[in-house]
Amino acid sequence: MISSTRYNAAAEINRQTELSKQIAQLQASVSTGKRLSAPSDDPGAAQRISEIRQTQADQVVWNINVNMGTSISSAVDTSLTNISAMIDRAKELVLSGRNDTTSPTDRTAITQELQSIIAKLDSASTANDPTGAPLYPTGSPLAIPVSDTLSLPATAQRDQVFGNVATAGGPQTLQQILGAAITAINGSNATRASAIQSSLDSLDSSISHITQVRADQGVRAQRFDAAAEDLSNTGTDLSAERNGLESTDLTYALSEFQSKQTALQAAQTLFAKTNKSTLFDLVG
Repeated sequence: MISSTRYNAAAEINRQTELSKQIAQLQASVSTGKRLSAPSDDPGAAQRISEIRQTQADQVVWNINVNMGTSISSAVDTSLTNISAMIDRAKELVLSGRNDTTSPTDRTAITQELQSIIAKLDSASTANDPTGAPLYPTGSPLAIPVSDTLSLPATAQRDQVFGNVATAGGPQTLQQILGAAITAINGSNATRASAIQSSLDSLDSSISHITQVRADQGVRAQRFDAAAEDLSNTGTDLSAERNGLESTDLTYALSEFQSKQTALQAAQTLFAKTNKSTLFDLVG
């Protein structure tokens, strides 16, 4: 009888100790706002929080990369806008030099401005991006990681921008086309008209070429914008999920606290009465 009573008392004490521990955890949860004080509180949730934390750390890097890609893409867009304006201006100059009545002085001025445009194109082709790397690399553009499965180029290869312009004489660079225009403007009266017309045709091809290059660059920029939006949306979802796993649900926690506290008080009262009466029984 005594052995059985001692066993029951020990079991009840253990139960009340566990209740006290749970109440203390709930108090800490309400006080700190954190649902988990240790991974053992909820191993499944702890594992998921660890995964989310790692993904969020990766997203910091990916966001930096997206911003870098956007910055490079923006610099390319500005450069291409300037290049387009240069080619348009070159065509205006060639048109003004097509007339046989254009004076030698005017032709000299046209030639000098076209040479200046060629120099600007040379400079644009070797410009650096905001990171200090070539804005238009001679090799394949760097693919910038924006997620664990996607890497995007922010620019085009140099030859894709300044070369490979389809003309009647075969693929040419923008600089070669302008060089031919200078030759045409300064040619003899007998050959000038046909040479200039050929140059104008090549300049039209150049304009179409740059228009396509700009369209392609627009697609690159849109892909970085889409990557930024995806990261933002994913980041919001991950933060919400992590907050739900980590943060205390005050309504639930306070309800549980009250319930367990009531249960503990009742158990303590009953335990005291039961043990008192058992003691008297044993004495009697």
